[in-house]
Amino acid sequence: MKKYVVIIILVVIAIFIGNTLYRAGSFKSIKNHSELNDIKVYTSLAGPEDFDIDKENGWMFISATDRWKLARGEKGNDGIFLFYPEKNIAPRKLITTYSGEFHPHGISYLKKDGENYLFVINHNKEGSSVELFRYKNDTLFHLVSIKDKMMCCPNDLVAVDTDKFYVSNDHGKKKGLMRTLEDYLRLPNSYLLYFDGRQFSKVYDKLNYGNGVAVSNDKKTIYLTETTGSKISVFDRNPATGKLTFRFDKNLNTGLDNITIDAEDNLWVAAHPKLFDFVGHAKNPEKKSPSQVFKLEPKGLSDLTVTQVYLNDGTQISGSSVALHYHDKVYVGCVFENKFLQGDYQADKR
Repeated sequence: MKKYVVIIILVVIAIFIGNTLYRAGSFKSIKNHSELNDIKVYTSLAGPEDFDIDKENGWMFISATDRWKLARGEKGNDGIFLFYPEKNIAPRKLITTYSGEFHPHGISYLKKDGENYLFVINHNKEGSSVELFRYKNDTLFHLVSIKDKMMCCPNDLVAVDTDKFYVSNDHGKKKGLMRTLEDYLRLPNSYLLYFDGRQFSKVYDKLNYGNGVAVSNDKKTIYLTETTGSKISVFDRNPATGKLTFRFDKNLNTGLDNITIDAEDNLWVAAHPKLFDFVGHAKNPEKKSPSQVFKLEPKGLSDLTVTQVYLNDGTQISGSSVALHYHDKVYVGCVFENKFLQGDYQADKR
């Protein structure tokens, strides 16, 4: 009897491991594909993990942290960089009045009453925080630091007002065994927070590595990706209270990362199609991690039309984390490497 119990346990473990490998994309075959033409590679900054843009002026903000150097205890050229896509000039690092240790992660740009604001997730030895800046005259003027114990592991955020934002926590625990188990056992301990100007509240939970979060141009719809959960969820947003009502989700069978919204309300999502390759890439720059970009077009109130715009085995760019569409170009950033891509994109000529 004990023999059969052991066999059953081993079979269950084998099935679980196989399912984990499958969901992580370990069995995928990567065939390079691109609808981007005349691709240019910028190599002037390390770890350009997130982008946001002022669609009116064409200012593109880039969050850059040299995570490989940081892991080795070395100093990198971390900060917020400004890039003018249409001027085709190399990004330049912005001056900031923030005085603390600064390693930016997710960012969100907001324009209101003629003023320009940038919300930045910052990780340093003191913990994680959201730093709010006013952008003026090529300088980021620091306004306030926002911290809370509920915000243990912030990854991405989206601002909806000068004092209100949503922020994803990609894990339920900051470090330790439970954090590791969350990833490998796919424990849904991640969650989305809303800051109403005074305090944080949990507006959606039970996520498998909640990651990218974005808001539609009319600020009535919130989008949220899950990396190990492989799906994007869509919510109706109550502008008065910030509360969310789940509408639907869509599984894309890949490790989804950040989201940006273009002028036509299309979603642009970067992804990691082979998650264990990404883990290896994070530890060793010599190991490549495939990159993937989707364009998602809202289709009525309950669906998204999915187009794979870019797929690469990691040779051109590894570990894609963000894609942004502006005018007739698409920009793709990554978590670790010293590069981001610019490619021409003509939707009506596909």
